[in-house]
Parts: sequence; C-alpha cells; structure tokens
Amino acid sequence: MSPIFGQTQNQPKRLLGRPEAQDLAATRLPWIFVAVLFWAVLICARLVWIQVYQHQSYQERAMRQHTVKITIDPIRGEIRDRNDEVLATSLPSENLYVVPSAFYPNHSRRKDENGKMVDYWGEPDMELAKIIAGRVAKILERPERYVLDRFLRKGHWVSVEKQLSPIKVAALKEVNKEILQEINKDTSKKSAKNEKSEDTRKTPRRDSALVFASEYRRHYPRNTLACQALGFVNDKGEGQLGVEKAYDKMLAGQQGTLVAPKDGLNKHLILKDSYLDIPINGSKLQLTIDATIQHIVEDVLQETVVRHHPQTAHCVVVDPNTGEILAMAGTPFFDPNISYPRKFRGRSESDMSFAEKEELRAWLKTQQEARKVHPLEDSYEPGSTMKIFTAAIALEERSVLLGEHIDCMGGSWQYNPTVPPITDSHQYKTLTFEQVLWQSSNIGAAKIGIRLKPAVHYKYLKEFGFGEPTGLSFAGETAGRLPAPAAWSTPTQYTLSYGYGLMASPLQVLMAGCAVANGGNLMKPYIIKAVYNDKGTLLKEIKPEVRSHVISEETSTMMRDVLKGVITDGTASKAKLDKAEAFGKTGTSRKIINGKYDVKRHFASFLGFFPADKPKYGILFMLDDPIGDVTGGDVAAPAFKKIGDAIHRYNSSAPQPTQAEDLKLTLQDWPVDEEDDHVQSGRTPDVKGLSLRSAIRRVVLAGGSVRVKGAPPPTFEPYKVAGQSPEPGKSLPDDQIVTIQLRSP
Repeated sequence: MSPIFGQTQNQPKRLLGRPEAQDLAATRLPWIFVAVLFWAVLICARLVWIQVYQHQSYQERAMRQHTVKITIDPIRGEIRDRNDEVLATSLPSENLYVVPSAFYPNHSRRKDENGKMVDYWGEPDMELAKIIAGRVAKILERPERYVLDRFLRKGHWVSVEKQLSPIKVAALKEVNKEILQEINKDTSKKSAKNEKSEDTRKTPRRDSALVFASEYRRHYPRNTLACQALGFVNDKGEGQLGVEKAYDKMLAGQQGTLVAPKDGLNKHLILKDSYLDIPINGSKLQLTIDATIQHIVEDVLQETVVRHHPQTAHCVVVDPNTGEILAMAGTPFFDPNISYPRKFRGRSESDMSFAEKEELRAWLKTQQEARKVHPLEDSYEPGSTMKIFTAAIALEERSVLLGEHIDCMGGSWQYNPTVPPITDSHQYKTLTFEQVLWQSSNIGAAKIGIRLKPAVHYKYLKEFGFGEPTGLSFAGETAGRLPAPAAWSTPTQYTLSYGYGLMASPLQVLMAGCAVANGGNLMKPYIIKAVYNDKGTLLKEIKPEVRSHVISEETSTMMRDVLKGVITDGTASKAKLDKAEAFGKTGTSRKIINGKYDVKRHFASFLGFFPADKPKYGILFMLDDPIGDVTGGDVAAPAFKKIGDAIHRYNSSAPQPTQAEDLKLTLQDWPVDEEDDHVQSGRTPDVKGLSLRSAIRRVVLAGGSVRVKGAPPPTFEPYKVAGQSPEPGKSLPDDQIVTIQLRSP
C-alpha cells in the first residue's frame, strides 16, 4: 500500500497533544531515580544520626521509660562501748507522706504550649480533705490545720510525719484504705457522668493517698549518756558532732544502686542481677568509753552543777598508760534522739504564737551550748595545775632538789617594780619544794620556773602537748595558745610557771598530766578501740601511740610521790579516796571579764590519778565559774573523790576473768572420791599422777597449802599432777606452800 500524505502504513498515530509513553519514561525516570536516591540518603543519614550520635540519648530515654534507677541507702553502723554495750544503732521506721493529687478531683497532667508536661490542679475537695485531715491529725497528735496544710500542698509527695511508731502506722493504713474507697467511689460517679455527657475524658482512679516510706532512723538507747562524745545525725543521716561526725564516712557505708524494669502500671521487678552497685553497710565502731564509768561521771557532774551552779562543768577520764578515753562529758547534756522538738517540726515561725517562738529560741540556745565537746573545744588558763609541769621540768633539768627550801617572801613578791606583785593565799615564808606543790604557792612555783632557760622551758611545754591539738580528730578541737619565747614579756615566764599566760583545753592538761604519771610518755588520746564490718569481722584495732617522751621514769616516780602530799597534807584533802591512794593537783584560775581578771569569777579544777603507785585512771574535773568564793580544792576535789570511789566499787563488784596466774589454796576440807591412808602429817606427800582434787586433799591433810601452776578448769578436773615442789618426803612445816605443776590428761 502506498503511503498516504507522506506517512508509512505501519506508523502509529500520536495522541493529540500528548507525548508517547516511551518519551515520558525517558524524561521522568532520571528525576524519579534522583528523588529516591536523595530520600535513601536522608534515611541513611537519619539512621546514622540516631544510631551513632543520638544513641546514648535514646538509650537513656528508653531506660527511663521501661526501667527505674533506685538508690539503696546502707544501714549506718552501730557504736558500742568497750564492753560491747550498744550506744547508737539504726532501727527501721516508717515515714508518712501524702499524695496531694488525691484531694484534687480535677488534677491532670498534660503538655503545655512548649510541649512540657505540666500539672493542672483545679480546685481541691475541701470537704473530703478536712474529714481525712481530722482523722489523721488525731492519730498523729497534731493540729488539724498542720495536716490539712500538707494535704493541699501542690506536689508529688509531701512529708507529713517521720519516725512513726508501729501502732500509729497500723492505724494510718486503715485510714488510708477508707480514703481510697471514698475517693475512688467519687471518681466512678464522675466517670459515669462524663460518659453520659459524651465527655471522652476519663477521671483516673487514685491508687494512693497516704504513702509510707521505710527508712532507718538513728537511735541512742541510753538517751543523753555520752551525748557529746557520740554526737548525733541530722535529718539526712549525716553525723553532726563527736564520733558521728569524726567517723561519718566509716559509719555511713556506701550507697548502692539498682536498675529495675517496670510495667505499664509502674510496678517494679527487683532481681538479684538488677544491682549496679551493691550497698555496703556502715562499719561498727567499738569505743574506748566504758558506759558505766561514763554514767558515774555524768551523775557527779549533774550533782555538782545543782550544788555550785557553774556555767558549765566538764570531766574526762582516761587510762594514763594508753590514752584511752574511758569517759568524757560536759554540761548541759542533750538527747541526740531529738534533733528538733516535735511540736515545731514542719512549722514556720509565722504559724507560732509569741510564747512558742520564745520557747523555741530558748531551746535552740540551750542546744547550741550543749552540742559542744567542752573538754576539747573550750580553752582556759589552767592555773595551779600547771605547777605540776613546772616542777617536773625543774626536776628533770636538775634545777631543783627534793627537800630544797624556797623563800616564799611572806605571801607577796614584787619581783619587778613595773608589774603587779605575785601573791599567795597564805603568808608563807619558807617552803620546801614539796610544800610549794602541796600548798600551791604561786611565788614558790615562779621561783622554780625562772631557774629554767626560756627556750628549755618552752621546749618542754611543747613536748607536754601545749599549743597543739591532742590529735583526737574531733571537729572544733582547740590548739590552745602557747607563746614562743620571742614573744615573752617580763612577767611571762613567771606567770607560765603557775598557770597564766597560756591557754589550753581540759583534755590537753589531762594528757600532759598523764605523761607525768605514766613514766614520762605523752600519749595520743583515742576514743575508737576497734572497727568491725557489719558481719562482725575485725577490720582494724587501734593501738596506743606515744607522741613524745617528755621526762624520765625517775622524775615521774618522784613526782608521783610528791603529789601524794597534795591530798594528804595540802590543798586537796577532800580528794582522798576511801579504798585507794591517789595523787593530783588542784587548780583555781581567775577569769578575764571585760579585759581584766575578776577575783570573784574563776575556773576551779582538780587533776588526779589513782592508784598512786601504778595509775590506771586519770581524771580532770573542772567547773567554769562556780558561784561563791570557792577553789578547786573546795568543789572539784570532792567530785574527783566521788568518781574515784565509784570506779573502785565498780571494779570490785565487776566479774573477774578466769585466774590465769598461779592459784594459792588453803583448804581444810575438800571432798574427794578416793580413799587415802598414806598421808603423814608434817611430811610432803607424793601427789604425782593424781587428780588435782586428790592432790590438794593430800597436801592439806599433811598440813600444807597449795599453789597450782597452770590454770585449771573451774571443777579442777580432769587435770593431772605432772610435778611437785618440794619433793615427796621432805619436811613440811604448818602452812608451807607445795607447788603443783599440772598437765592436761
């Protein structure tokens, strides 16, 4: 067929105004490919951004949504005395919180215009809140207004009361059930009303109103006993004074953390492997303090305060040979169980009456004074107790001799016309070295002191520990003040010799006195005897530490003998103990009031030790500003006697450990099972191989006494005799000792 109008017969016809399909594909496919490729690149970049750069952020968000990180607090360690009596422990308790949203029926949580979740509270259900607050207030013994205020505060959880008793917790939990029933009954009615009105919003059911949180609270079973030495903890469980503060990290332990999965109802699943860090409970501290001696000291302090009305009174008891603090106290006392008066907790001053405000201020002032470790934090001019150290230094330096006569100038010595004279309370003319201490002569002490070179005098006082902290590691401890010789004025060495011109804490004076009493060693005081973990395993045992060797054993022995006379022939006759010999020194120093010494206001103290030959107890008793014209010999020495006699009675009545040394027996009758007809009176019997019981009988029947080497059990069985002295057959005078050597069977 011939072409028509120039077209071939097989050429398809084009659609009017539209290109052919092949042309469309050819032109559009590249653009489609570019778009898909660009989209794929964007997706890959987004994936890289999310999975690489945003990985940590999304992982944390997922963890927050599906898990919860919980901090586990450790249990604070116990504090016990040297005899293992509990002084501080941690007990489980319940704290009460309220969920305020339970009393806001229209409360909801939704996003604001910035996309943040915000609480919308609405108006509270005052009728319900008042009814419930009244019931809770009655159980808590709190004003209804106080409880209602916490119910209506806008927050997640609001604290209502802490450290509830089990009885109150049980009663409050019953109230909580009734609260929830009432709230959810009202919620169901509102939800039904919303459905009828085609309101799609659902009123959520409340699953909590009152919430109980368990925690451990610090408890001091002996209340005020050793309160300053122990210290206390604040509401956060942090140590605030004494041992609690000084060893806070050791007692607190280490927090633990766990990550627990949670479901849609916000319930947690706790598993063993959920722990990131296992909590470590605090260590148990065993103190050097003896609770019985502490109680004795505090009773005497209270009695002395009632009688003489000082501003404060302090006392420390130590073992002079080791530096162990056996008791330490100062008035006034406080109860560490009460960190804040219950009636004022959670209340602002605007809610208090004028009388209540005054009551709270008075309580806070008293607590501020009571919450001080006075024997460490207070400093004073020691007065006549310093004469001990002047005399010891002079003896050590051979600047004075025992029995040497010293001219005491008739009670007044104008050693320099430009300064006031040194005076004594009595008009002594001549006193021996010993009598200077017995009668506490300021003039005699000054004349002894100025025989020393200033540099030597200063060196010894530093070695006695003056001018430096004792090292007890308690916060607030004073170092005192000891001026260097370059700063001494004309009267300085004179006044230092009898206790003026320097400042010291009571503990510094006591530890210096211990160096005189124990053979010359200045010991570091310590209050922690041992540290255990919460399982009872010993972690650390504290040993005595010698800070310096100040004087010789010879000088120490001479000073012990000399100072006995202070009690028997001197100013401290009221310190004489009933059953033990003691030695010591009185101290009376004037207080500085408005820049001048006031002759009617002073510190009165006594520094004493017993038993005299081998001191086991060193005591410093001090009164700050007792009423009346009294001295250390009048008020502090009698207190020393009361404490010393009570400690002696305590030691005598305490159960004694099993006798470990040789046992001497004098028995007239001893029941035994064996018959023995071979004992000859006046001759040493043969007891080898016999039981101890039979051997004793034979010796006693022969007229002798028995000393047993080796510690037998209380029944004296089943040990056998391995040897004896004298040998069998020897002459045995009446009551002669026969020594028996034991061996176990």
